[in-house]
Amino acid sequence: MTAIRFQVNEVFDIAARPGLVVGSAEGGFAGVPRLHDELTGRPITVLGVDFPTPRTLRTGETILLVDRADAGYASAGRVWVG
Repeated sequence: MTAIRFQVNEVFDIAARPGLVVGSAEGGFAGVPRLHDELTGRPITVLGVDFPTPRTLRTGETILLVDRADAGYASAGRVWVG
């Protein structure tokens, strides 16, 4: 299995959604990845992988939906690994 490294590039907080994070993923994953914060080791609750958008198709980014309880660990520049 390939290790995953997910760099948080941008966070969108849309009230009707559990939470959105846009980032760049190194290493492939299928399904919902199990990630933890690289700095603290705290698990990140990934609820799902969102559909590609024109932006993510153009930039190669990935959209992850994360639990709002992990908001403190979802900020630009943060790195999650799995």
